[in-house]
Amino acid sequence: MRKLLSIASAIALSTGIAIVSTTSAHAATDRSGAERLSIPDSSACKAGRTVLQGMVAGPGGQLYIVFTKAAGAEPVLSRWLRDGTTWDGASWICAGAPTSIPTLGHGNDLAYNANYLGQGPALIATQGSQSAFLSDKVTIVRLNANGSVGTTTEVRLPIGNISGLCYSATAAGGAGKYAARRLGSLWTHPGAGALTSGWTLVKSNLTSHDNRSDQGIDCSENYVWNTKSINTSTPATGWNWVYQYNWSGGDVESDIGVPGNNLTEEIEDITHVGSEFFVAVNRNGGSADSVRVLIE
Repeated sequence: MRKLLSIASAIALSTGIAIVSTTSAHAATDRSGAERLSIPDSSACKAGRTVLQGMVAGPGGQLYIVFTKAAGAEPVLSRWLRDGTTWDGASWICAGAPTSIPTLGHGNDLAYNANYLGQGPALIATQGSQSAFLSDKVTIVRLNANGSVGTTTEVRLPIGNISGLCYSATAAGGAGKYAARRLGSLWTHPGAGALTSGWTLVKSNLTSHDNRSDQGIDCSENYVWNTKSINTSTPATGWNWVYQYNWSGGDVESDIGVPGNNLTEEIEDITHVGSEFFVAVNRNGGSADSVRVLIE
């Protein structure tokens, strides 16, 4: 798209045609695909919580989702088992009552590491968001062999408050790597080390179209995906955004849109299973929350 725009600009300049610049906010394409999971407020996996927060895919394609009450109160961690058949709306089944973990805090984002510090699988949850719920702590949730929730500990990050965190086992030539977002900055960390040191600032001015709220991130071997949601200042016709960067924070694609549908659908996180990406959408007004395919 950028190359075509450059060619068009060159032609226009050579012929004396004036060009009116448009931002990516007007060039969004709807990339919200088929729904894979619908979670009404009555779901046992919500335990009375109504706000969907962070989400990540774990062992065997299991999904882990944080739900809270308003303002991030009383967080619970839910686990969804995949039935092993097709990726349809019934692919994931709630694995019993969710686990109450107060130290999840706001639970804005989740990362999964299959061998955290060489001690087996774990989820790593950001305790804060980058708006009203600041925290420089993350919660380490150990997972049992079957993927069920085990013990928890807390770690304080030296880089300060973050709201987005992901881990890719295939990045850095297979050595593994973390990415964290702090406001408009991207930080990375070697996959094998303790999270209390070793962070590197790689980009301090990540691309951002307009005023949206920072949400979860995801990463793979070569890329980092950053999500920003609608908020109270967003026009009713506004979009949620997904930005794709390389590991240095360079733009790969920045016009990936998920409609806000009159401010009722708020993107919260992004994760992937194999080559298929999913977005978590918190739906306001009592409507069921949703996990959907992100069309690349």
